[in-house]
Amino acid sequence: LIYNYLDEYLYIFHDSGFIVKDVDISEITTDNERNVFKIISSSRGEKLDLSKHSQGTEIKAITYSNMQVKEKEVTNKEAERSTNNRCDVWVIVDI
Repeated sequence: LIYNYLDEYLYIFHDSGFIVKDVDISEITTDNERNVFKIISSSRGEKLDLSKHSQGTEIKAITYSNMQVKEKEVTNKEAERSTNNRCDVWVIVDI
């Protein structure tokens, strides 16, 4: 699910030049019994503008290599900003 999600953003960048700045994930649904997984999110960003954005190393592909997703409980300090637990995701990309 994470791989497909990130790969879709990479496709959007290559197709339209849209650069994602912020992503809000409002819902993640998993139904392992029916093998159904869904992410509902919104993103903000802008089209690539070479007069504004410096051109760096281009990401060619998202990989499964060493992909990790770790759930983290929210601490009291973090709870003031969020009511949900969070996941930290590590992804290696091909450049």
